[in-house]
Amino acid sequence: MNIRFPVLVSSLLFLGGCSEESATEEIPQASSGATTPATRPKGMVLIPGGSFLRGGDAGEMGGDSFSHQSAYPVHEVHVDAFWIDEAEVTNREFMKFVKATGYKTFAERPLPEVRVQELRENARRNLARLELLVTRATGKEREEMLASIERLREASEFAPQAGSMIFAKPKGELDDPQDISQWWKLDPAANWRTPGGTGTTLEGLDDHPVVNVTHEDAAAYARWAGKRLPTEAEWEKAARGGLDHQPYTWGSEMFPKGENVWMANIWQGEWPRENTEKDGFYTTAPVKRFPPNRYGLFDMSGNVWEVVADLFHPDAYRLPSATVPNPGGPPAEIAVPPGSEVTPYVTKGGSFLCSDVWCKGYQPGSRQQIDNESPSNHTGFRCAMNAVKAE
Repeated sequence: MNIRFPVLVSSLLFLGGCSEESATEEIPQASSGATTPATRPKGMVLIPGGSFLRGGDAGEMGGDSFSHQSAYPVHEVHVDAFWIDEAEVTNREFMKFVKATGYKTFAERPLPEVRVQELRENARRNLARLELLVTRATGKEREEMLASIERLREASEFAPQAGSMIFAKPKGELDDPQDISQWWKLDPAANWRTPGGTGTTLEGLDDHPVVNVTHEDAAAYARWAGKRLPTEAEWEKAARGGLDHQPYTWGSEMFPKGENVWMANIWQGEWPRENTEKDGFYTTAPVKRFPPNRYGLFDMSGNVWEVVADLFHPDAYRLPSATVPNPGGPPAEIAVPPGSEVTPYVTKGGSFLCSDVWCKGYQPGSRQQIDNESPSNHTGFRCAMNAVKAE
């Protein structure tokens, strides 16, 4: 499940490979990726145009899966042919972009002082509220509130850099099974270069997907590469691999090759305490380590959530914009709440943290949001390009 940076800092505790080298080297850095040659660009797959059923997967409409709550109703969507990267963007590829441009990601930059003051004030109000409530609480309720107060105090300690959200296994008993602050921590030292936070490096991770990036960071890379981010509809069409609304990107069965053969990098074991690593990985896996879908795309299920172009709205699939040909998501005046300090975007595909008992984000119909202030160590992206026929 994706965690929003401002939520953790200020209002969380109210309850108490996309390759940068295409086949056309002359593409300028500022290209929009509007058109591509009919021949295959390097590292990309052509997805045929056509209609498909988009939306939540069978059996998930009851709301048990956090990643399916906004994924209904199922509806038909037409998408024109397009190119999409066969794998998620890797650290190796993102490094080339940074070296060429000097780009700094959101997590590496200081937050504007005005925004810092807003977050601090929100946190102060939340703390004051909790501290008042705790004086009236007793027993287990009091213990849970005290733990929440401590987490909010830690989250309110700002450093020069914005940092990123890092998953950390909770210690002791969970105060509240739904309180995500028990396993998400804001680490000011975490960014794409230090994917696991303080003390970590990219050593041995060249071919792992880049993480701790925002929509802005992903879009900047895509522009430099002469590409763009895929729309949500394009991404889901590609993920389904031409299959007729199956629950997995590879078909109808979780283990088509036997229970010892994992098809994606997801969480195994007791959530959120123990990852048994039956798939071979505790966090990210190198791209292309698991079998591709029928279109030849890797890691469309699990590994890292992938940021797409669309703005997020919880009722997006009920809006008129959902069923037009080549939908691009709801407009900003609908998707962004009035007065909001953040802009929400859609992420697709799930990550190494997705499990059957929490989000089931690895199913192709799942969807979640990430805002422009919320990088995390389980979110990355891949790129797309328009396709044109040869004249």
